[in-house]
Amino acid sequence: MLGCVWFAGGFSKFQAEYPMHCETNPDSSCCSSSPTVPVLGLGGLRISSDSSDIESDADRDPNSATECEGSPLSNNQPSFPVEILPHLYLGCAKDSTNLDILEEYGIKYILNVTPNLPNLFENAGEFKYKQIPISDHWSQNLSQFFPEAITFIDEARNKSCGVLVHCLAGISRSVTVTVAYLMQKMNLSMNDAYDIVKMKKSNISPNFNFMGQLLDFERTLGLSSPCDNRLTAQQLYFTTPTNHNVFQLDPLEST
Repeated sequence: MLGCVWFAGGFSKFQAEYPMHCETNPDSSCCSSSPTVPVLGLGGLRISSDSSDIESDADRDPNSATECEGSPLSNNQPSFPVEILPHLYLGCAKDSTNLDILEEYGIKYILNVTPNLPNLFENAGEFKYKQIPISDHWSQNLSQFFPEAITFIDEARNKSCGVLVHCLAGISRSVTVTVAYLMQKMNLSMNDAYDIVKMKKSNISPNFNFMGQLLDFERTLGLSSPCDNRLTAQQLYFTTPTNHNVFQLDPLEST
């Protein structure tokens, strides 16, 4: 069972089809200059479509504490990258700046899934980088980069070189790319690929829309049937980011 909320088509489609399940952010005042932010909620438990409360990649020093080691999301996760498959490592920005870690795991390829964090050792010539300029926000289309990301990971693994896939915190964007890789290379459903990654790194939490993009990718790969397109009670789950108790929403009426 997934520890997240997801819906095919992403938040915007959900909001358009089920407006009764969305509401305005109660923290937004009528005199605020900021736009109101829709949220999907069940009682006091909510997931927002906006990531404005998360520090941007440009504003945070990758050497400072990130969610991969210092926040409630971490669940005491180790600060070093986690091996998902032989030569495939999932980590955070801090991992990508640690030469000792990169050497220890034989990492020569680095997939940077952020728009602004630097490829620190690019000019040294020892590492091969690929940057995917995507923010951790519901409006971003990460799936358009799946093919080139998968090709990059394959190139490293075929050479028996370690490849590090990282974003800022190592819980959303890099996880989405890693799940997509497992889906294509191992012919796995999204659920099964997600479960493999979560068993290795329990604090993963891809954003709402990225999960929808993985669902679309699943269909593109022919791993689900056409009748799976409709939202059902079994397809929609809800959880808070700080525990693994999953709350299932009541079935939504078809429109």
